[in-house]
Amino acid sequence: MDQLEIKQVLCDVGVDYNKGLERFMGNVALYHKFLLKFLDDGSYADFAQAFADGDMEKAGKCVHTLKGTAGNLSLMSLFKAADNTVKAIKQHKSRAEIEPLAQEVQRLYEENCTAIRNTVG
Repeated sequence: MDQLEIKQVLCDVGVDYNKGLERFMGNVALYHKFLLKFLDDGSYADFAQAFADGDMEKAGKCVHTLKGTAGNLSLMSLFKAADNTVKAIKQHKSRAEIEPLAQEVQRLYEENCTAIRNTVG
Protein backbone atom coordinates (compact mmCIF):
# COMPACT_ATOMS: atom_id res chain seq x y z
CA MET A 1 0.00 0.00 0.00
CA ASP A 2 1.49 3.34 -0.98
CA GLN A 3 1.50 6.43 1.21
CA LEU A 4 -1.47 8.05 -0.55
CA GLU A 5 -3.59 4.95 0.06
CA ILE A 6 -2.47 4.80 3.68
CA LYS A 7 -3.31 8.46 4.11
CA GLN A 8 -6.78 8.01 2.58
CA VAL A 9 -7.69 5.03 4.77
CA LEU A 10 -6.56 6.84 7.90
CA CYS A 11 -8.28 10.09 6.90
CA ASP A 12 -11.51 8.12 6.36
CA VAL A 13 -11.59 7.28 10.09
CA GLY A 14 -10.85 10.83 11.19
CA VAL A 15 -7.06 10.96 11.28
CA ASP A 16 -5.52 14.29 10.30
CA TYR A 17 -2.64 12.55 8.55
CA ASN A 18 -0.92 15.74 7.39
CA LYS A 19 -0.97 17.22 10.91
CA GLY A 20 0.29 13.95 12.37
CA LEU A 21 3.11 13.81 9.88
CA GLU A 22 3.92 17.44 10.64
CA ARG A 23 4.22 16.59 14.36
CA PHE A 24 6.83 14.01 13.40
CA MET A 25 8.69 16.54 11.27
CA GLY A 26 7.70 14.83 8.04
CA ASN A 27 9.29 11.53 9.05
CA VAL A 28 6.80 9.01 7.64
CA ALA A 29 8.55 5.97 9.12
CA LEU A 30 8.58 7.50 12.59
CA TYR A 31 4.92 8.54 12.41
CA HIS A 32 3.94 5.05 11.29
CA LYS A 33 6.05 3.53 14.07
CA PHE A 34 4.16 5.56 16.67
CA LEU A 35 0.81 4.72 15.08
CA LEU A 36 1.72 1.05 15.51
CA LYS A 37 2.72 1.66 19.12
CA PHE A 38 -0.77 3.08 19.68
CA LEU A 39 -2.14 -0.42 19.11
CA ASP A 40 -0.35 -1.56 22.28
CA ASP A 41 -1.46 1.41 24.38
CA GLY A 42 -3.61 0.19 27.26
CA SER A 43 -5.51 3.42 27.92
CA TYR A 44 -8.67 2.36 26.10
CA ALA A 45 -8.78 -1.09 27.75
CA ASP A 46 -8.23 0.52 31.15
CA PHE A 47 -10.99 3.05 30.45
CA ALA A 48 -13.43 0.37 29.31
CA GLN A 49 -12.74 -1.74 32.41
CA ALA A 50 -13.00 1.18 34.84
CA PHE A 51 -16.23 2.35 33.18
CA ALA A 52 -17.68 -1.18 33.34
CA ASP A 53 -16.73 -1.33 37.02
CA GLY A 54 -18.39 2.03 37.67
CA ASP A 55 -15.10 3.61 38.78
CA MET A 56 -15.67 7.00 37.18
CA GLU A 57 -12.57 8.58 38.71
CA LYS A 58 -10.31 5.96 37.12
CA ALA A 59 -12.35 5.96 33.89
CA GLY A 60 -11.88 9.72 33.65
CA LYS A 61 -8.12 9.45 34.09
CA CYS A 62 -7.83 6.65 31.54
CA VAL A 63 -9.94 8.34 28.88
CA HIS A 64 -7.98 11.56 29.48
CA THR A 65 -4.77 9.65 28.75
CA LEU A 66 -6.37 8.17 25.62
CA LYS A 67 -7.40 11.66 24.55
CA GLY A 68 -3.83 12.92 24.89
CA THR A 69 -2.35 10.04 22.95
CA ALA A 70 -4.98 10.36 20.21
CA GLY A 71 -4.31 14.10 19.99
CA ASN A 72 -0.56 13.64 19.75
CA LEU A 73 -1.04 11.20 16.86
CA SER A 74 -3.72 13.39 15.22
CA LEU A 75 -6.43 10.73 15.59
CA MET A 76 -8.86 13.62 15.69
CA SER A 77 -12.23 11.84 15.67
CA LEU A 78 -11.10 9.69 18.60
CA PHE A 79 -9.59 12.73 20.32
CA LYS A 80 -12.91 14.61 20.12
CA ALA A 81 -14.94 11.66 21.38
CA ALA A 82 -12.54 11.12 24.28
CA ASP A 83 -12.63 14.84 25.07
CA ASN A 84 -16.45 14.81 25.21
CA THR A 85 -16.28 11.82 27.55
CA VAL A 86 -13.70 13.47 29.80
CA LYS A 87 -15.88 16.58 30.05
CA ALA A 88 -18.99 14.56 30.89
CA ILE A 89 -17.17 12.65 33.64
CA LYS A 90 -15.73 15.87 35.09
CA GLN A 91 -19.24 17.35 35.12
CA HIS A 92 -20.42 14.31 37.12
CA LYS A 93 -22.97 13.35 34.47
CA SER A 94 -24.89 10.18 35.12
CA ARG A 95 -23.67 6.84 33.87
CA ALA A 96 -26.65 6.78 31.50
CA GLU A 97 -25.56 10.13 30.03
CA ILE A 98 -21.95 8.98 29.66
CA GLU A 99 -22.79 5.57 28.16
CA PRO A 100 -23.37 6.80 24.56
CA LEU A 101 -20.16 8.83 24.76
CA ALA A 102 -18.25 5.75 25.92
CA GLN A 103 -19.78 3.74 23.07
CA GLU A 104 -18.62 6.37 20.59
CA VAL A 105 -15.10 6.21 22.04
CA GLN A 106 -15.19 2.43 21.65
CA ARG A 107 -16.42 2.60 18.04
CA LEU A 108 -13.81 5.15 17.02
CA TYR A 109 -11.02 3.40 18.91
CA GLU A 110 -11.80 0.16 17.09
CA GLU A 111 -12.07 1.92 13.71
CA ASN A 112 -8.74 3.67 14.21
CA CYS A 113 -6.99 0.48 15.34
CA THR A 114 -8.36 -1.46 12.37
CA ALA A 115 -7.28 1.28 9.95
CA ILE A 116 -3.79 1.39 11.48
CA ARG A 117 -3.46 -2.41 11.33
CA ASN A 118 -4.69 -2.49 7.72
CA THR A 119 -2.34 0.23 6.53
CA VAL A 120 0.90 0.53 8.48
CA GLY A 121 0.58 -2.75 10.39
